[in-house]
Amino acid sequence: MSHLRRTAIVMSRLPRLIDPDAAWLIGLRASIQRVKEIGSVLVLVEGTAGSDFVRRAAVRADVPIEFVTAAMESNNSDATAVPMRDRTLVQSAEFVLVLGVRTNGNVHRALRERLDTDGTIELIDLEGLQPKAVREDLISHGARLWSPPLIDLPSSGVSSRLQSPNVIEVVPFPSADEWCFLSHTTRACAGPWPGESVTNYVDSLLDRDDSADHSAVATLTRIIAQQKLIAGNRTIRGGYPMVCLTEVPLANLPNLRQFRTHRTRWDFEPFGFCLRKQWLLDRGARPVIYGSEELWETLSDVDRPFFQRNTTEKSEVKPGRQEIDWSEEREWRHRGDLDFSELGANDGLVFVPNFHAVERLAAVSRWPVTLWPDPSVTPSPE
Repeated sequence: MSHLRRTAIVMSRLPRLIDPDAAWLIGLRASIQRVKEIGSVLVLVEGTAGSDFVRRAAVRADVPIEFVTAAMESNNSDATAVPMRDRTLVQSAEFVLVLGVRTNGNVHRALRERLDTDGTIELIDLEGLQPKAVREDLISHGARLWSPPLIDLPSSGVSSRLQSPNVIEVVPFPSADEWCFLSHTTRACAGPWPGESVTNYVDSLLDRDDSADHSAVATLTRIIAQQKLIAGNRTIRGGYPMVCLTEVPLANLPNLRQFRTHRTRWDFEPFGFCLRKQWLLDRGARPVIYGSEELWETLSDVDRPFFQRNTTEKSEVKPGRQEIDWSEEREWRHRGDLDFSELGANDGLVFVPNFHAVERLAAVSRWPVTLWPDPSVTPSPE
């Protein structure tokens, strides 16, 4: 295939949370190596699925890149029309290597169009990349399979993180009557870690290093290891960077967990860290002020970071949104990042949903670890 000048690597839309051991990443590493070996130029169209990963992998391997600009989309209202970016990428290369494909998705239809004309298309033969029906359809139109060599790479680091003492103590948590903590729940981090560049994030996944795991348990492990909660402002009116916590006892926290349709996700996952309330009070944490738009207008600049508009009155509910009594969350906030490196061993408590997570956290935590009170809850993939 040394006569092939231009090669494209195509894939369907990626999940928000990327598994460093995903088949498409294994296939991408092998595909870049193959493009390099045959001396081809890699064609890229900005904005196509996975283009950031393909570009970075090519740069790291010194594979030459040719950027192609897709034509403007027409006003065609046909829902089955292939977007110009996907069509341009597939049509611009003599040789196309195919990673993940969804049945009747944009990439599937773009490949069918190309196979009906000319060009060489190979499906990377790894489990989970293409549904059987897609493979059979594309092969019947002239596509071929390619089984990549499995390149030895360092493990993602999970096994090393699981090294822990032979005996791990899982402590009971205080009852609701004895509760004297505030809890901060965590979730998976889809995309770069706070403060991490996109380039470093992509590199970590291509290298499968320790920081590539962005699951909920990895997020909590990172927080405990760094001994810091990073403030965020995405849901805070006024854009104030805050760390959010809840006063609801851990025993009752499962009752608070709900699927928020306007965010298309659960509001929190069963992973988190509890800090003694008095310790937080001494460092400026305060309970949230729940109220109406009128109340917000009366608040000082000091109080506004701690305000949460409640929607228990119909006049406060935006069109298309449901009425929510946010006061049930019994939220507290701390302004700015929260460094808890000086938090005493008896003033913190880590909670996770299963023993696998207990092992990971016990290896890095100097605070006791307990189990989420509702073992029937399965954490979402994100």
